Amino acid sequence: MAARAVGRHRAGLLAAALTGVVTLAGCDAGYDGGGGLRAQRVVLEREVEGLRAMVQRLERGEPMLPPNDVAVGVDEALVRDLIVAQLPFETDVDRFHVRLTGADVQFRGSPTVQLRGRLQVRDQPDLTAAVTLFGALDDVRIDHASSTLEATVAADHLTIAEVTGVAQFLSGSTIDEVARLVRIEIGAKLPTIRIPVKVQEAIAFPAVTDGPVRVDGARMPLEVAVSQVVAARGRLWVSVSVTPGAFAPLEAPPAAGGRR
Repeated sequence: MAARAVGRHRAGLLAAALTGVVTLAGCDAGYDGGGGLRAQRVVLEREVEGLRAMVQRLERGEPMLPPNDVAVGVDEALVRDLIVAQLPFETDVDRFHVRLTGADVQFRGSPTVQLRGRLQVRDQPDLTAAVTLFGALDDVRIDHASSTLEATVAADHLTIAEVTGVAQFLSGSTIDEVARLVRIEIGAKLPTIRIPVKVQEAIAFPAVTDGPVRVDGARMPLEVAVSQVVAARGRLWVSVSVTPGAFAPLEAPPAAGGRR
C-alpha cells in the first residue's frame, strides 16, 4: 500500500510538471503527432524533395550545378565530426533539461542530420527519456566576417523513447506534445555549423616597387554567394557564384626614379 501511495504521489508530481508544457504546446494548431513513423516520414520527405529537384533539372536538360559557378564538395563524415565537436549541447526547456551527445549525418538527396541525447525532468532526476532530433542542414551560406561556409540545423521532428520511471505510464499524446515543444524550443538554440572552407572575396594584385618600372597595387572585390546546394552519395555539393567587381587601388608605392 505504501509503495502504491508513493507511486501515485510521484505520478502526480510528474503530471504537475507536464501540465504547463502540455497547455502551452496545445495552443499551437500545428500539432502533428510523433513517434518513429513520423520521424521516418520527415526524413523521407526531405530526401524525396531533394531527389525530385535533381530529376527535374535533368529532365529540362540542365546541369546539376550552374556551369559558371565554383563547386565545393564537403564529405558527410567531415560535417558529422564538426557537429560532434560542438557536443554535448545542453539547454533547458520549461521544466525539462535536454542534453544532446551524439550525431549522425547523411547526404542522400537531402543533408539530413540526427542528434541524439537524453531528456530529464529537472526536479525529478530519475524521470528521463531518450530523445532524437531529426533535421537537416539549412541556409548554407557564406559568413562574410570569416569568409567561410556556415549552415544552421533545421529541427523537423523530435521523438521521445525509452521513458523511465512513472513517465512511462503517460499517454502517447502527452509525450508527443512534450516532444513538439522541446523541438520548437531547442531548434532556435542549436549552434551554427561552421564548415572550414575558405571562400576568397577579393583578389589583391601587389604593387611592384623595385626596378625601373613601378606598378601600383590594386584590389578586385568578388561578389560571392551560395546559389545552389545538392546532397548526393555522401557529399554536399555547394555551388558558389562569383561576380568580379571594379578594381580599386591599393596603397601607392613609394615615389622613386623611373616611371610607372
